[in-house]
Amino acid sequence: MSRLNDPEYVAVLRTDEWPSSIGARYGISRHAVKRDRAKLGERRENPTTGPVIAGESETHRPDGSADYVLNSEQAWGYSDFCRFIESKGQNPDEVTFTWGVTTNPSGGFWNKLNNVRPKVAGKDDGAPEWPVIQPAERVQFVTGWVPPKPARDGLKLSLKCADTQIGFRAGGNTIEAFHDWTAINVFIAVCRAEQPDSIIILGDFLDLAAQGKYVQEAGFARTTQMALNDGHLMLSLLRAACPNSQIVLVEGNHDKRMQSFIEQNALAAFGLKQANMPDSWPVMSLPNLLRMGELNIDYMDAYPAAAHWDDDTTRNIHGTRANSRGSTMAQYVQDAPHINTWAGHTHRTEIIYKTVIGPRGEPIETYSANPGALCHTDGRVPSVHGAIHADGSSARVVEDWQQGFGSLLHGDGVAWPQVHRIRDGVTVYNGKRFTVEHMGVHA
Repeated sequence: MSRLNDPEYVAVLRTDEWPSSIGARYGISRHAVKRDRAKLGERRENPTTGPVIAGESETHRPDGSADYVLNSEQAWGYSDFCRFIESKGQNPDEVTFTWGVTTNPSGGFWNKLNNVRPKVAGKDDGAPEWPVIQPAERVQFVTGWVPPKPARDGLKLSLKCADTQIGFRAGGNTIEAFHDWTAINVFIAVCRAEQPDSIIILGDFLDLAAQGKYVQEAGFARTTQMALNDGHLMLSLLRAACPNSQIVLVEGNHDKRMQSFIEQNALAAFGLKQANMPDSWPVMSLPNLLRMGELNIDYMDAYPAAAHWDDDTTRNIHGTRANSRGSTMAQYVQDAPHINTWAGHTHRTEIIYKTVIGPRGEPIETYSANPGALCHTDGRVPSVHGAIHADGSSARVVEDWQQGFGSLLHGDGVAWPQVHRIRDGVTVYNGKRFTVEHMGVHA
């Protein structure tokens, strides 16, 4: 005789008594009890009644959200939860919820449906709550008339800049830029007048504070895309001013932050490239995000090894050294007295020469130079000396930094390096005064 023909046994099966307890009473296993319950149709594919098993619950909150915990012999899937939501008079497509399943030690499974609430337009429609980082807004520019290249007695000219630190902080009721468009435009004005053979950007082009490893300020949030857009704008202005110059951006430690951020937080996306473009830069790399290929700008990656050589004896790097109480460039000439070095990183204008003896007793002169920075030097750029007010705006501090740029005339084994200061939006280069008005662009 089947146990299911015993009215008393069937009545017990319909209670919330645990299967192990029922099995002990009737001399059967708890698994047999669960199978009998399943035959009675106790599996809750679409339960509509209140709790009938100990441990089930239904919780409703004042904000309209609800949680449910329901027992079943078989674990529920997504469609089971959707049917349950429909049984409560709601459309699964019009609510948001999370769900999960855990085992019930007494038999079966706990099906957990959490935070069931109506979707909010603009928040739960599938769009991310934070802006998606994407390639910079493309700048349409017209090159127009280009000044003729000045005579240089057969020498080549390379202009250098460093540490623009392009980035933003949202503080108080304003958005502060780390980069100084006045200094940037003065540099571009000199580039336009000189039409150099090359323009070398010595790293930390972007600040990327939101991707840094240090303590995050609230004001860094949602600023990365703005930085990319301004970075592309600067590169576009450079290319428009000097359509025939080689432009090279050497990666700095701040530029490297984007790659490090992806490696640490989204490793599966590291190195992803556009479909059918195996030779392209990864989609989250700075060359792609800044649209460098469209501007014919070269990018030297792999900081701190990133380097560009002007010739066999002159290298351009971002640098790893920063001596706060002395000359940083002196360290480079001591470490590599046989080559010339242009480096950024310290935000301080400096040039140091060194002379050593050659293999035949002749003097060999080399130098190391830093062109200074094109960022603000008054505390806006995050640094060890920086501070912020209660409203998130930066406090004004005096940094031991200087704005400037460098120039190098070289060829036939000779080199004439110079460092030029920019003060209050003005520089004097080759006896000529340059201001932002020479660009026709105002900061």
